[in-house]
Amino acid sequence: MRKNRTAKFIFNGALLAVMAVLGVTAYQVANKPEHIQEVLPLESTKENDTAKADGANSTDDSSLAEAGTNMVEADLDGISDTGILDSESLINESDNSSATDMASLDNTVDLTNSADINDTADISSSSDIGESTSVNAQISLHKGPEINFSEDTLMEWPVNGHVLIDYSMDQSVYFPTLDQYKLSPAISVQAVEGAPVVSAVNGTVYSIENNAQTGTTVTMELGNGYQAIYGQLTDLDVAEGDTVTKGSIIGYVAAPTIYYSEEGSNLYFAMKKDGEPIDPITYLP
Repeated sequence: MRKNRTAKFIFNGALLAVMAVLGVTAYQVANKPEHIQEVLPLESTKENDTAKADGANSTDDSSLAEAGTNMVEADLDGISDTGILDSESLINESDNSSATDMASLDNTVDLTNSADINDTADISSSSDIGESTSVNAQISLHKGPEINFSEDTLMEWPVNGHVLIDYSMDQSVYFPTLDQYKLSPAISVQAVEGAPVVSAVNGTVYSIENNAQTGTTVTMELGNGYQAIYGQLTDLDVAEGDTVTKGSIIGYVAAPTIYYSEEGSNLYFAMKKDGEPIDPITYLP
């Protein structure tokens, strides 16, 4: 009896459990369509709203485009009515604009060229001035000594030594080699052969000659009609046309000519004023 009750209890419990499971499943199945019905309208509503919004935007864009087109056409009609878009006017304006641009360009080119020309002229002028100044400076630097002999000019001795034959145009003096008395238009200064001979004063070489009595002879122009004559020379350091400064070497003492063989080697030194002999001693210290 007890076993039957126990089995019945177990059977009833199992039945209740099965029924409970079936009830839950039936409940879920019964409630699922309602859930779907609730969700689908929402999705459909969203899609409809999106479509409506797109349609509204499309309508708005189309309206705006049409409105803009109408405004542009109205503006173009207005411009056309005023004649601004007239083809001939546009061509004329284009030609005028091109002419104006070309004129401006020409003016600019002219101004530029003028400026370039002026700048070039200024540079050339400056260059010329600079070159002229440079040339003048070079001339000034290379300008020769002043040639301006006068009665107050003091010379220096052209060679060291004592006077063998003095200047004398008032009375005759004795010449040992010639063994005679005669006038002396110069002085003969004793010097060893090869001794340097310097210019007694500033001068320009007028001539170089070979003379039977005085050998190689250099004549210098001193200015104001004065001349200086150097004889018995060799190995000259000057040429005709040279300007020589006071104290510069012009040559060396040569062996004496036959006219001065008894006197020995010496420098023949004479001076003239306007072609007439004058005494060199007057201008020597």
